[in-house]
Amino acid sequence: MKMMRNVDKFRLFQWLLLLGCLLCVPHSAQAQAWDGEGDIKVYAGYANVGGRSGIELGSDYALSDFVSVGGQLTYVNVKDYDEGRDRAFMGYDFSLTGNYHWAEVLKLPSVLDIYSGVSVGLRTAGLQAGVRYNFSETFGLYGQVRQNLFKTFGDDVEHGRVYQGKTALSVGLTVTF
Repeated sequence: MKMMRNVDKFRLFQWLLLLGCLLCVPHSAQAQAWDGEGDIKVYAGYANVGGRSGIELGSDYALSDFVSVGGQLTYVNVKDYDEGRDRAFMGYDFSLTGNYHWAEVLKLPSVLDIYSGVSVGLRTAGLQAGVRYNFSETFGLYGQVRQNLFKTFGDDVEHGRVYQGKTALSVGLTVTF
């Protein structure tokens, strides 16, 4: 019963975080979410991988008006995963990403960017899709979903899979340089 209460609190926290992010979005904006070639975005936010909470930090660099490459570091809490074992690095994954940006193709408003792409990390590789909304020239919000499809190098079989086969959801803030 106590576990169920923790799950309910966690779900409430997720909904409140999403609502808070949506309330921060002004009704009119003049910024561009995707500037094309040379655009640099840095992002940070809350991550949830297969029900485990954590954080995500990353960067995205535009090679052209449609394609970007980047990297991201994700950490999820594995505190209760395997008591008594050294698990200091089990929750980390570093990934390289490549995305295709649909803003120009779909003729989206300049404040909105929808993208999809691939992610290859130290633990898993998969597909991802996301959306960015800029509410100023520098700051914006993002939401992303990634499906980790298969094992790459480092998911520990002895301790169980932390990332492999799990869906990763993340929301947070972006900064444009």
